Amino acid sequence: MTPLSRRTALTGAGALAAACAGRSMAGSGDLEAVVDRAMADRATSMLIARGDTVLAERYAPDWPADRPREVASVAKSMMAVLFGMAIEDGVISGLDQPAADFIPAWRDDARAGITLHHLLSMTSGLDDTGLALRGVTGDQFVINAAAPLAHPPGTHWAYNTAAYHLLFHILMRATGETIEAYADRKLLGPLGMRDTVWVTSEGQGTDGPVTNYYSAASTARDLWTFGRMVMQGGRWQGTQLVPADYVARMVSPSQPINRSYGLLWWVNAEEGLDVIGRPGGRRFPGAPHDTYAALGAGGQVILIVPSRQLILVRQGDPPGSPDFADRMLAETLAVVG
Repeated sequence: MTPLSRRTALTGAGALAAACAGRSMAGSGDLEAVVDRAMADRATSMLIARGDTVLAERYAPDWPADRPREVASVAKSMMAVLFGMAIEDGVISGLDQPAADFIPAWRDDARAGITLHHLLSMTSGLDDTGLALRGVTGDQFVINAAAPLAHPPGTHWAYNTAAYHLLFHILMRATGETIEAYADRKLLGPLGMRDTVWVTSEGQGTDGPVTNYYSAASTARDLWTFGRMVMQGGRWQGTQLVPADYVARMVSPSQPINRSYGLLWWVNAEEGLDVIGRPGGRRFPGAPHDTYAALGAGGQVILIVPSRQLILVRQGDPPGSPDFADRMLAETLAVVG
């Protein structure tokens, strides 16, 4: 399940990595200290930017700048953007469209009440007990679509990665394209995210081999670019890639059960639940209320503060402190204001 780059082989660090590896770029001494602490806490890449300007950037010696690293659930936030694009394309009627339009097995039971909004807001009510999140050898779509309801749709929030995996297959059924083709045409290509690829494996379905989708692999520069587009309300180089009203809805509380969660994005506007459903206050208590984030296991993060035009990207191994993201934000804001 190792992702392959678009290139037939990674060509090494290149000019950017030679310039960046082992030190910060265009950063003050204080920002260098922020990066120092992140790298000491097992980061393999760290990037701090204000709008279009990189303030500090560093890579571990054995991790060149153009080497993709799996981003885990940061890919959920990419999927949310792709759904906004599909709605704009007219292949999805809207967030209130029944998911059963794309999952025939749901049409004749209580799961017919699950909408795309429920799946994108983690309120589908599906029971993911026992579902594999990696290494699925069968047909991921069929297996996950067979999950029963644990709660009526819209009544319970639970972080459900297996339900998110269904969104890959729904999007392909809606667009008539593979994830790779649609994402390249609509998102990765226009943004120039050349080093971002999808993490998949091959399974065996009743009609032959199938592709099972899990996540994505990317680089700090690609994630920064993605974050800038979202922070700009879906606009990139004069073109509106995804509707601004959809982006605003995506990074706002999506339902009353967990006000810390948007549409596959974490938001900071109000108090809500943490990833395992416990009351946790605001997601980033030391950051401005307009902060939102794409968060992945092991400390893969894109942190965005629109009021400061600030974007932080961190990739690497699991950090030692669970509040590392809030600490990085607070330290950075103390320097740049």
